[in-house]
Amino acid sequence: MMRSLLLLLVLGSAMPGHGQRDSAEVRAAFKVVLNFDARRTWVNDASVRFNGLRLGAQRGRDLVALGLYGLGDPYIQPSVDLGALGHRELYTRFSYAGLTYERLLIDTKRWQAGIPLCLGLGNYRTSYRDTLSGKEIAYGVNELVPIEATLHADYNVVWFIFIGAGAGYRYVFAADPAATRKLSDYTYYFKVGLRFGEVVKRVRKNMRDHV
Repeated sequence: MMRSLLLLLVLGSAMPGHGQRDSAEVRAAFKVVLNFDARRTWVNDASVRFNGLRLGAQRGRDLVALGLYGLGDPYIQPSVDLGALGHRELYTRFSYAGLTYERLLIDTKRWQAGIPLCLGLGNYRTSYRDTLSGKEIAYGVNELVPIEATLHADYNVVWFIFIGAGAGYRYVFAADPAATRKLSDYTYYFKVGLRFGEVVKRVRKNMRDHV
């Protein structure tokens, strides 16, 4: 996961440099988007923290992006019946990469609102706490295909920090029906984020101005 995040950051800093070699029209037409956000959302009727990093390109009011998303902390169920293992404390981790298309309804200096549609690929990992050793032991892994549609609005507090809220529905295809039931739900979230793309752009501009 960390390697993928570092790769996205490197690509994000490299993409504006490539744009300088293109024509002025292309530079004006496309805008690089590199955002990080932390949000509260719901999994299996429980409020959990989710982190995301998104790299993409915006042209007009159309935005296409690749993102990495995952639970900030494992979702813990104090007592789950695991058959022959008995009742154990169960830990759930959920992460995925997603391709998003978003149509922006509002795009101003302060406000941005849109309808993102995301198709992802990831996995759902469970483990339990051994009652004797106290160690966490892997229990199962399921491959997932989450599909999510939401309506969101973001407000730029300052040029590189934003807050936002959104609501929609997430459906998760999984071989294990229990994973589908736990992860498929209406989703409501509040988030705070950093616009890394804007930071990179301003740093590069300041460097050019002082050459």
